Amino acid sequence: DRGIRGFYRSPTGGPVPVVASASFTRRTGTVVGNALIANVFGRLIPVRIMDTVDYFPTMDPAGNGFLIADLDSFLRHLNILTPIGSIRPNELILKESPGAGEEAYMYGLALARSPHLVHDRARLLETVRLDPLITAGWRAMVLVTFAVIVFVSALGYVTYLISFAGQSRAETGFLQALGLRRGQMTRLLSSEHLVVVAMGLALGTIAGFAMSNIMVSALAVTEDGLPVVPPFILTTNWEFMGPIYAALVFTFVGALLWLARSVSRVNIHELSRLEGE
Repeated sequence: DRGIRGFYRSPTGGPVPVVASASFTRRTGTVVGNALIANVFGRLIPVRIMDTVDYFPTMDPAGNGFLIADLDSFLRHLNILTPIGSIRPNELILKESPGAGEEAYMYGLALARSPHLVHDRARLLETVRLDPLITAGWRAMVLVTFAVIVFVSALGYVTYLISFAGQSRAETGFLQALGLRRGQMTRLLSSEHLVVVAMGLALGTIAGFAMSNIMVSALAVTEDGLPVVPPFILTTNWEFMGPIYAALVFTFVGALLWLARSVSRVNIHELSRLEGE
């Protein structure tokens, strides 16, 4: 009984609700809803699994896994039978409220009592942004990437349209001879080539996502060749991709209008003489 006498009311009205890692449930053979007895710092605490997760900050899912519980409820359970001293957490993750600014960092510093034990994500990111070599290199690379994507895509599509205009002169003249007006010809060409453009952009986007996954999965490994934990989550900066898509669409529409204008000026009589020869 460890020197404790009497009955004590559970601070949570029953077992402590916890969230278990998937690796924990596999190793213990438990499922959501099971009640367990957990040994924490030599104290037996009743817990009940309410849900499962794969990852949680600073926790490694390998091995026996982990349990996640509400800090206040868990500390009340741990300290309710503590006649001498109370147990305190050895790690805290603080979420900064909007507009907190320096107050959040100072609060964490007051809890840790040492600046080496406080890791501020905003300060770490700002340190990376202030590095002149990293910042200058990536900004230049972004501009070069933007220019290369737009130039190569526009060059390929314009070359295709020039080739198409040269090869389809006979078909265009035949359609005009049948009575197709300029507006109808423009709509016909637009419906045909806009489908090509839409499919090209969609396939290019899908291929870009697939290539990013292949490249990152090959690099995101430990020194032993195992995948890093937690895995990298790829995100797309649509604020950067939006202008690229807009520039490509603008180029495609401009080239298409040029094609419709040049095709509508086909001289049917001259074309018939060339075909006859």
